[in-house]
Amino acid sequence: MEETAEPTKTSRLTGFKESLVSLPHTIDERLPTMDKSLDRYFDSHISAIIEEWGLITQHTLDDLEHRLNTVGNEIRNLEKSRTLLEKRVADLDAELIRLEGS
Repeated sequence: MEETAEPTKTSRLTGFKESLVSLPHTIDERLPTMDKSLDRYFDSHISAIIEEWGLITQHTLDDLEHRLNTVGNEIRNLEKSRTLLEKRVADLDAELIRLEGS
């Protein structure tokens, strides 16, 4: 009879230990907290909060980065053509001086 009593006692102790280990998690799930309430509130109202507070989204940042890259490319292209334009202006000035001298 003791042979069957030992496994039952051991399994009860193991079950009790497991229930003690899971107790903090169980209590945490059932107790209302400010964090949980805020999380639920923000999850359900995030679009309105972003709009109302004027928050920047990742999409907005990506769009801004793309626009800045485009402007940067345009500036580099203008700088490349600057020397060509300066040479053309110098040639036109020289031609104008030559025509005025004639």
